[in-house]
Amino acid sequence: MRIAAVLAVAASISTAQQPQPAKSLQFEVAAIKPGNPQEVGSSSSTLGGQFRMVNTPLKQWVELGLLVPDYALKAPSWLDTSRFDLNAKLPYEPVDRKAEAEMMKALLIERFGLKWHEDFQSVSGYELVPDKKVLVEPSGLLDRLKGHGSASGPSLISGTNMPMSELAEMLGKVLGRPVVDTTHLSGVFSFKLMWRPSDDAEVASQQRYGVDVNNLPSSVSTALREQLGLRLQNAKVPLKVIVVDKLNHEPTEN
Repeated sequence: MRIAAVLAVAASISTAQQPQPAKSLQFEVAAIKPGNPQEVGSSSSTLGGQFRMVNTPLKQWVELGLLVPDYALKAPSWLDTSRFDLNAKLPYEPVDRKAEAEMMKALLIERFGLKWHEDFQSVSGYELVPDKKVLVEPSGLLDRLKGHGSASGPSLISGTNMPMSELAEMLGKVLGRPVVDTTHLSGVFSFKLMWRPSDDAEVASQQRYGVDVNNLPSSVSTALREQLGLRLQNAKVPLKVIVVDKLNHEPTEN
């Protein structure tokens, strides 16, 4: 009896010491509503304990949640035109990109039923490197308190407190080929990168906002050199491809 009691106590202690599975990081509250399919632009920001995405295609939600660029994502074509707004409360602040991705992935699994698998390839792409003189400077301490955000359009990439690795990913989306950050520039940066649109409708849209499109650089590569002091060079780069197996057209109710 004494031996049995000792064994029971030992088993109890052993069970109590077993590590419990970590709970995935999630938004505390997340409100999702349909976006405006007539608008071409989208934006995201993290500020004041809130994470917001405005008029963002569902494909970009998946890209954020799985940390995969557009050219490395194989998904149904309707994800490009299905747009949603998100207003979510963060569990703590500040949050880094990895934490944002984990929360977005959990949201997509719970609210949209996301399922996927991975594949690996080596492909032709670019390296992002400094040009003769880098024209953008790291954000100071006070500027970093403004939060992190980004916006993109057919001929625009802008960032608030963005690392160079994130700029490289956004460039890859524009170019349709992977871009790897090899600038060795540490810190975060705020900038607006603009070039001349190739689409007449986008030219007219920018002109309505007072943009002098005739004075913009002719391409994103030229804009990089002239506005940020960076350039692209050809390179062979590794690529992880994400294949979406399932994603519901509509989220579950808020």
